[in-house]
Amino acid sequence: MRAGLAKKKYTQAQLADFLNEAGLQAEAHTKRVATYSKGMRQKVGIALALAKDAQVLLLDEPTSGLDPQASNEFTNLLLKLKSKGVATLMAMHDLFRAKQVGTHIGIMKKGVLIKSFKAEEVSLAELEQTYLEIIN
Repeated sequence: MRAGLAKKKYTQAQLADFLNEAGLQAEAHTKRVATYSKGMRQKVGIALALAKDAQVLLLDEPTSGLDPQASNEFTNLLLKLKSKGVATLMAMHDLFRAKQVGTHIGIMKKGVLIKSFKAEEVSLAELEQTYLEIIN
C-alpha cells in the first residue's frame, strides 16, 4: 500500500519511519489520531514535516499542555531537526525551552517586538528579568 503526501508517494514502512523518527511509539501508529495525547499529536505534526522535507517549522506554544517528559522529548526532537538545518519559529512563554532550543529570542508585547537577544548571549536569569520588566 502506498500513500501520497506533499506530491510524494510513500510506502507504509516509509511513513512508519517518519513517525518513528518523530518519536511516536510504534504501537500508536495504527491508532486514530483523535485518541492521541497532545504530545503524540505534536509528534505526528513533526512526522508530517519530515515527510514533506520541510525546511521551516512555525509553531505556536508547542509545549503548552505537555507534561515535563513530553516537553523534554519534543525539545530534543526540535534540537535534532535544528541540527539538520530546519529553521523553527516559535511563539511561546516557556523561557527555559526558548533559551534551550532557540538561536534568537524576542520578547513581544501587544504584537510588537520590544527586545531581542541572541540566545547564547543572555542568561536564563537575565532573560526572565527582562521578560518580567517588559510584561509588567
